[in-house]
Amino acid sequence: MVISILSARVLASIFVGYDPALCDMTVHGMRIYSISFILSGINIFGSSFFTALNNGLISATISFLRTLVFECGSVILIPYLFELMGLNALDELWGCIIIAELAAVTVTTIFLVKKRHQYHYA
Repeated sequence: MVISILSARVLASIFVGYDPALCDMTVHGMRIYSISFILSGINIFGSSFFTALNNGLISATISFLRTLVFECGSVILIPYLFELMGLNALDELWGCIIIAELAAVTVTTIFLVKKRHQYHYA
């Protein structure tokens, strides 16, 4: 996450350096989006953990909810709930991934807590 935040300008310049306004917008979005990297790590660990425990159903549930349901749901619902419009809404849209990852962390945590006695890991 820190490397992504610090290198956002350099990386954005490689791809959209031809347009200063687009580059600035990309840097800003990348810095917001990079916060989700820590949360996604927790979710990827949880999914992998249950795969290693031979529980593919929980692993697939975490992955499906994280990548499809929560991400799509947040992108669709957040603008609707907050009535976002125009360029001012970009920050909130970039933040949708953070909301989706937080929802997935909640699901992952619930599975980890509920299954700890079955698998004897805590």
